[in-house]
Amino acid sequence: MRISTGLLVLAIALLFGITDATAQASKATRGRKEKTTTAVEKRKEPGKKQVESRAAEPDEIVGKTVDGKPVYAGSRGGHYYLGENGHRNYVKDFVGAKIVGKTRDGSPIYEGPRGGRYYYNSSGNRTYIPRDK
Repeated sequence: MRISTGLLVLAIALLFGITDATAQASKATRGRKEKTTTAVEKRKEPGKKQVESRAAEPDEIVGKTVDGKPVYAGSRGGHYYLGENGHRNYVKDFVGAKIVGKTRDGSPIYEGPRGGRYYYNSSGNRTYIPRDK
């Protein structure tokens, strides 16, 4: 069983009747937090370049969801919208998608940004349609 330092100091202080126990407990906890902070700062290397957030450069808006949220085209060809918590939610079908036809079973055929045509198979993966020569 682990007992925090502050709780241990408080228990000992109550046992011996020290009235300023809470102040001493908070001092012990503060000292531990300062040590943790310095340990984290030591791990950071000042010479290394920090990676910038991808949110700094918004992607291009290519359509909208059924709810009206903007759909963005990702750098690797995926389409997503930003949820309420700020996470990317990837979608396959959205209003404004470039649909060029349908497969035999009725699923839509999409055209990618470089002209490739594909549909989503039953596993949810893209299946590209070969170009006719």
